[in-house]
Amino acid sequence: MWFLSSRMDDFPKCSVCQQQFTFKGHAPYLLPCLHAVCETCVTSGAGGVISCSTCQREVNLTNSSLQKDAVRQKEIFHLTVKHRPTELLCTHEDDGNQAVCWCQDCEELLCEYCQNIHSNFKVTRRHVVQNFADLELTFSTVPKFCSIHKYHPLYLFDKSCKKLICARCRIEDHVDHEVEKVDVAADSVTKQLEYHKNELSTLQTRHQANMHSIRQGTESTDETHNSLKENIRHTFHSLRSQLNQREKELLIDLENHTKETKAAQHALLTACEEDKKTCKRVLDYINNVFLFASKSDILGLERYVGEMTRTCLDTAAPQTYAVPRAVFNTNSLSKLKANVSGFGAILTMDMDGKSEIIADRGTQTDDDFMADVEMKHKMDMEELKTKIDSGEKHIESLTKLTDKLNSEIESLKSRIDEKDAIEKKDAKTIDLLLGVARECGVHLLKPGAVDGSLILKCIPLKYDKDSVNLNKVHINTEGDLVNRKSDTRPAEEETEEVHRHMQHCASPNDGCPQYWEVENRVNLDKQLSENCLILSVGVCREEQRDLHHRIDERPYSYCMNVAHLTKHIGLCNNIWKEGKRVLCLPDTLPNTAGASNTLHYGVVYDDARKKIVFIDLKEKKVISTLDNVDCSEPLWPMFGVYNPHLLTVSMGLVVGSDINMTEEKKAMIVKALS
Repeated sequence: MWFLSSRMDDFPKCSVCQQQFTFKGHAPYLLPCLHAVCETCVTSGAGGVISCSTCQREVNLTNSSLQKDAVRQKEIFHLTVKHRPTELLCTHEDDGNQAVCWCQDCEELLCEYCQNIHSNFKVTRRHVVQNFADLELTFSTVPKFCSIHKYHPLYLFDKSCKKLICARCRIEDHVDHEVEKVDVAADSVTKQLEYHKNELSTLQTRHQANMHSIRQGTESTDETHNSLKENIRHTFHSLRSQLNQREKELLIDLENHTKETKAAQHALLTACEEDKKTCKRVLDYINNVFLFASKSDILGLERYVGEMTRTCLDTAAPQTYAVPRAVFNTNSLSKLKANVSGFGAILTMDMDGKSEIIADRGTQTDDDFMADVEMKHKMDMEELKTKIDSGEKHIESLTKLTDKLNSEIESLKSRIDEKDAIEKKDAKTIDLLLGVARECGVHLLKPGAVDGSLILKCIPLKYDKDSVNLNKVHINTEGDLVNRKSDTRPAEEETEEVHRHMQHCASPNDGCPQYWEVENRVNLDKQLSENCLILSVGVCREEQRDLHHRIDERPYSYCMNVAHLTKHIGLCNNIWKEGKRVLCLPDTLPNTAGASNTLHYGVVYDDARKKIVFIDLKEKKVISTLDNVDCSEPLWPMFGVYNPHLLTVSMGLVVGSDINMTEEKKAMIVKALS
């Protein structure tokens, strides 16, 4: 039995180029929308994107890979067997003979000669061989062999890699993956597909029911249309002769009503335009006040602008204008047929859709009708006159207000010119003061800051030569602190044995956040193999100065050290607070013989916020912020360089106006102090 539907008689087409797939042609690939695309369109996709012409869905080939459409490949094969069997040649011997049957187990096309041989071999005589005329839609159960391990069947499915594997693949490259037999995995997917099929079948049934209901509605609509059309034609045919006369009368009434309405509308429009101009002038002046007036000017203008605004609001028109709309009164159609001469009236519709009958001559005498018309005309004229008088008063009031505003504008312009001159002068003065401040090493952390906590002082530090341990360090001609004794030191001084390597500067804090920088050049003579202190920068109390060659383990001291710890490979940055190490950043610098590094650090001391900030200026980042610093007594800047037998350290101060205070530095300092 052949279960292909009639729609499958045509070969599938590529959804991009619309070319039919053939058995020997390019293989079909499956798109995410379940349409097929040929291999040519896949490889030639412009920009790595192809668009399905069937459903207009685009697929980005750079983000997803397409797999061959095995379903359509088998469909093409069966369609070729049914409609183009002459294109199928024997694949067993490749002898070019016409194929007549298909071996399901070998998955090969066989000619008559190969079929006879195939049936005589003991190995293949039990294979399922089908002639083309009897070919059914079946699935092969013979496992394919692994492309990596030949002769090993692919009977396992790797759920992690989403691919078929053999037993050797399982124990070699897929040992930790989730794997199950092909039949089990296929059964699971088949159940899911059956569920999808049932859900889609139910949805399709609902679509069919909706389509049937819509078609019935369409037929009913056509029937109603035809019935109403015929009824309308018959009704108006019977009324047309009587309506022609009444039409002429109503047109005359309509013209009169239209003239009256348009006259009233014109008067309202004129008054509204004047009110709008007045409102615009007041708005323009208020906008200019926002642009040009100072706060004191605004306070003086409040009364004038307020009075004018209230005047405009008191005379304001409604938010919307209810446009009269003329309609026919078609009530009582049966009565209209009997009394057609009096049918119809001109109606005025308000915004709520309610109608007011202006005149219905079918229920009035000529005298009553004329009296109503005269009364309405008189009322309209009185209303129009009232509006004109009101408009004249508005014009007179607006003229006075305009003159007053013009004089005030002239006064404001002169004040604004004076204000601009003062601001330009103040700006020049501020620029001059800021230039002087920068030369003195003072910087504003935020523009316009007047709070002392936002003014940064780059203090003019210098080394205190009286505290230098000349046996261990010296200050060279460039003013740098070096961890070696001077070659030019007098001989009588070389006998002094002092173990202090620390150097302090004579400048305690004076109330503002203070800032200084150190530039260090470190050269390793050999690879460091023991715990070794290289350099230190920080602050301590006055009584802690010069008591020891290092301050990191002393009370009331706060510092950053560069050192080597044996438990780490490279050099480390350590932060110390009152004798305790609170932070270690290991391996920040290489520990190799001959290595040379330039280290640039900044220090912020803010006694108001009780903070000390250490900044790595070379890496452009804050190393650490110490909070709750004991600032009850002044803290003094301290510096140290160490171990001349292992390395060479030169520490130079960058202070005062020599500091290049960039906006990036300011931003880091503000963020650290906030």
